[in-house]
Amino acid sequence: MNPRPAAPLLPVSAAARFYDGRLARVRLNHPEGVAVDARDGALWCGGEHGELYRIGADGRSCEQRAGTGGYALGLCQARDGRLFLCDWARESVMIFDGDGRPSGELKGRDGDERLRLPNFPLLSRDERFLYVSDTRADGPGIWRFDLEDGRAELWMREACRGANGLALSPGGTEIFLVESRRPGVSRVPILPDGSAGRKEPFISFSGDEPDGLAFDDAGRLYIAIWHPSRIYRWSDAAGLELVIEDAAQDVLHHPTNIAFRGAGELFAANLGGWHLTRIDLSALST
Repeated sequence: MNPRPAAPLLPVSAAARFYDGRLARVRLNHPEGVAVDARDGALWCGGEHGELYRIGADGRSCEQRAGTGGYALGLCQARDGRLFLCDWARESVMIFDGDGRPSGELKGRDGDERLRLPNFPLLSRDERFLYVSDTRADGPGIWRFDLEDGRAELWMREACRGANGLALSPGGTEIFLVESRRPGVSRVPILPDGSAGRKEPFISFSGDEPDGLAFDDAGRLYIAIWHPSRIYRWSDAAGLELVIEDAAQDVLHHPTNIAFRGAGELFAANLGGWHLTRIDLSALST
């Protein structure tokens, strides 16, 4: 599918700078990953020098809790508070405890293959496995780490055109994968034995470069577009809808990863800027 919605569902005024790191005491360094802490509503994000930031739930405070010295990309958080942060420069996934203290590192090796450009981490529903996209040019694919025994495998070996953001389907049976240079979104079935099924094109774009994915509570897939700065959503009922766009690239400035806080708030990291964006979804009727 490749429809182009005519008008956004929300005006750009529905988006605002949640934490503006341009002149603040703690300055965000081109954040790409963002995760909402389910324990208290705070936000975590990374920086291009490997920073790990924690932003208060009200957006008024920010602390740098850790630094890898590398280049932070996507991140996710487990129910127990552990954070998994993809580090491009270190070619690994860094693990932090719920307070942001380093607690481990995952290196992907499977025969002659190794994880080279970890982009986005995704936990399985039971949180035993961590899936990680590898963004090397036209290479495979998606890695899987067994968090119980530490074993790594190149789980999905098909070539990808810029493997990027990942999202687990509401039923936990498919992984949705951004291929930024296709450009589009694909889906990969998780077969009953846990192996990867065949990658299938799902959404194709023309002129848009997708980056991040997130499902809302209603099972609709939200898609952050790195360029131009906009966000779509897809559902069986409505197809592809343009949620919001920012032609001036002021509040949305090359959005990458996105994360929900409840049903009415969507947060976006802006790799082109120094801030996180909060999008108020309450005006959407469905």
